[in-house]
Amino acid sequence: MDMSMILRIVNGGLILFMAWMSLRAGWGMITNSPAMVKFFEPFGTAAVLRQLLGVITVVGCLMMFHPKTFVWGSWLNLGVVMFLLVQFIALHDWMAFLKESWVVVLAFVILWLGHPLAAKAA
Repeated sequence: MDMSMILRIVNGGLILFMAWMSLRAGWGMITNSPAMVKFFEPFGTAAVLRQLLGVITVVGCLMMFHPKTFVWGSWLNLGVVMFLLVQFIALHDWMAFLKESWVVVLAFVILWLGHPLAAKAA
């Protein structure tokens, strides 16, 4: 097994982990789960905006599974996370900012590695 195959397997696992997190968070936003309502409470966002962010997150997650829409789906999820990070900065909540920052790093690593099923240039 060469290094390319190992990286594809690792990235597939990272994509599945990111998808699980995105689906869980997105579904919580869509259904107004108490945890998500409490999470968004300091921002003062309306329920409709929270649900819209949830729909964007779920759609982005589903788009990540197909090689042709992988990059767009990753950027949709990254956009939602960046929205949250900007909200934390506006509130000067630096601990929450640091706790969510690793998601951005993970998203960029996944983007850099690319979709594991996409045709690679030789």
